[in-house]
Amino acid sequence: MTLTGHKGAVRSVAYSPNGLLLASGSEDGMVRVWNTQTGGDALSTLQSGDGWVISLDFARNNEWVASGTQGGVVCIWNVTSDQSPHRRLIGHSDPVTSVAFAPDCSQLASASTDHTVRLWNTKTGEQLILSGHTDKVYGVAFSPDGSFLVSSSSDRTIRQWDSITGKEVCEPIEDVGLGGVDIASDGDMIAGCSLGGVTLWRRKTGERIANPQDASDIHCIRFSPDGRSLVVAHAHEVRVWTLQPDLATAPWVGFQGHSGDVRSATFSPDGRYIASASNDGTIRIWSTESSQCVVQPLHRHSSPVRSVAVSYGDIIASGSDDEFVRVWDARTGEETLPPLRGHTNRVLSVSISPDGDIIASASQDRSIRFWNSLTGTAVGEPRSDHTDNITALMFSPNAFWLASASDDKTVRLWKVPRINLSWSARLLQRVARVLHPDQLLRCHDRAQAVAFSRDGSTVAGGDGSGRIYFWQVLTGLEVHVLLHEKEVSVLSLAFSQNGAQIVSCGSDDVARIWDIKAGQLVGVLEGHTSLVRSAAWSVDGRYIATGSDDTTVRLWNPITGSRIATFHGHDKAVTSVAFISDGQFIVSGSEDTTIRAWNVAATSMSVEEPGISPVSLLASATLKDGWLVGSSGELILWVPAKYRKYLSSAVSSPVIGWRRLAIEVRYPGIRAGSNWNLCWKRREDPTDW
Repeated sequence: MTLTGHKGAVRSVAYSPNGLLLASGSEDGMVRVWNTQTGGDALSTLQSGDGWVISLDFARNNEWVASGTQGGVVCIWNVTSDQSPHRRLIGHSDPVTSVAFAPDCSQLASASTDHTVRLWNTKTGEQLILSGHTDKVYGVAFSPDGSFLVSSSSDRTIRQWDSITGKEVCEPIEDVGLGGVDIASDGDMIAGCSLGGVTLWRRKTGERIANPQDASDIHCIRFSPDGRSLVVAHAHEVRVWTLQPDLATAPWVGFQGHSGDVRSATFSPDGRYIASASNDGTIRIWSTESSQCVVQPLHRHSSPVRSVAVSYGDIIASGSDDEFVRVWDARTGEETLPPLRGHTNRVLSVSISPDGDIIASASQDRSIRFWNSLTGTAVGEPRSDHTDNITALMFSPNAFWLASASDDKTVRLWKVPRINLSWSARLLQRVARVLHPDQLLRCHDRAQAVAFSRDGSTVAGGDGSGRIYFWQVLTGLEVHVLLHEKEVSVLSLAFSQNGAQIVSCGSDDVARIWDIKAGQLVGVLEGHTSLVRSAAWSVDGRYIATGSDDTTVRLWNPITGSRIATFHGHDKAVTSVAFISDGQFIVSGSEDTTIRAWNVAATSMSVEEPGISPVSLLASATLKDGWLVGSSGELILWVPAKYRKYLSSAVSSPVIGWRRLAIEVRYPGIRAGSNWNLCWKRREDPTDW
């Protein structure tokens, strides 16, 4: 749910204890109270006239909301009636950055940039000034039993105060940075922001017990009601850490969608939802998908995905800058193995043997590793013969060879180690190694792409000078004419089904189709607006897929060179594309850390009647100024602003990643054309529009 209505940045949100209401405070000077079930206003907008509303808290009686303002005034509002006057508590001389009610509602604590914490009697308005901080105070929170409170300050301390006397109860916790503070429900653990990011301390001893994640630019921090999770407002996203069972290795998930800095985030009383407030002027409510943990960590890479590969058994392997290889079920998007660990630098390329038994990975650590795709165990020893980054890998169709390309200007052919071989097969393998040793093939410049012909007899390599080489696999001798597109690096290669053509892409915004025997360029695929990094040819030869820095995946007809569809969904460069074996899906990996699958079968069916099928129109549309626009510039569908960055094609959906939005087109009942009456008028059949 997204709540809109504020006319300025939203600085704070707070749930009522019964979860039925959500209060928000904004730079427009307003406090709004929302119905969490409907998203509508629960009562009229509240305004004190004291400038920005910076902080909020709901009292346990479900009746009061406290607000801290830019003008230094603390207000208490009765939300049971929008006719009740608010109370103004005056004492601070600078903005009030944080407010918190005591559990019994008898006291209200406030923190200010005037270096003080103040305790207010909610009945009489009397105040007690807590002095000790020597700089701006940014956070305050009561213990679960109300006997003490904690505060955090830019003087790099967290201090603990007796709620009756206002005296400090122990030595300050040192080396704390800017940001909020909170106490877990057991009263024993304090969360705050140190210079190293999110940090947890033991309250009584001040012992640092965990540093879940190095994260700077944190505006707010809150425990879940059961103390098992922690939410922080971090830059443009909401981050949630699952603290149990191991504090030291707490996994986290990021909720993204705000277009401005997130200023506040908090759990609902039942822990099922998180509300966040942002400088973009919106409040968003997120589901925590609670089960054994408050939040289930989303399985994905934590860094850009550099390469994806698909086996005939429909498993996906992916390599990332996070140094891991991950293995997924291509149909469900579920991870089938724990991350494959071993590389010590970015994984730049992955490949799966055609029989699906072995995964190969290449890294910037200059090694090639082989993995059992069922167990994730290493197969054989790593190969480290290359003397520079290994940029591309590919298995031969018979799974006997693995080709690798490297910045050391060579392409190498390796015998693939096998698993579960009989004694006779192992003997044949040894004989084969003698008859056909590993090959070393040289290029003019950095080798960046490799591809095998479909019959396995030829391997192609592309380098940084724009040259495409062809070698006979068994002899290592060059065959065919050298292809050369000057001043264009070759980053990706793929053979056609019959081996007569090859598609290349490189350091410009087009892909090129070459006739191998004639040594001529026969087609150029134009349409991307930025560098094309990857190309793949479907097994049946009907399609070419490309991925580009313009964040799109495109599907092409290799005979006509025409664009069939443009797939939107990634929000950073698409680094790798591959076809699933039956050709029904394209898998893409991106620098946005996600992997997506795109429905080629649905697209191909929809384009058989171009200009007639609404699915066809949507599949080939591009997003421009908020509209999905057809090939002739016609406006097809308006997309609300908050959804545009997540948009998938009408016939596609993300498989591995956290963004899941697609346009769904259903038959029967859909109308398209120039007659708008047919698009909206209800007809006799109530299901038909």
